[in-house]
Amino acid sequence: MMTTDTRPIAHNVRLRIPEELHSEPIISQLTSQCGVTVNIVSATLGVNAGSGWFHLTLKGNMAQIKTAIAYLNDLDIEIWEDQGDGNTAL
Repeated sequence: MMTTDTRPIAHNVRLRIPEELHSEPIISQLTSQCGVTVNIVSATLGVNAGSGWFHLTLKGNMAQIKTAIAYLNDLDIEIWEDQGDGNTAL
């Protein structure tokens, strides 16, 4: 029988959010819909800046992280994932 891995992990991602999505509550939705905790490590977003760039640390179990990444992919947001930290227990 397979069990779901519920151990908390931290997963770093970098996002480019296009200007047309700036009015959408994307980071808020990661918390409310996907159940992850979001820490904004750094961000660049200004008036007339075009795209917004965010470095986030997502914290949750593996299923929550996968759901969050799928949500971002569904919005066609460019994502760069740090591959080395996927199994980092908190």
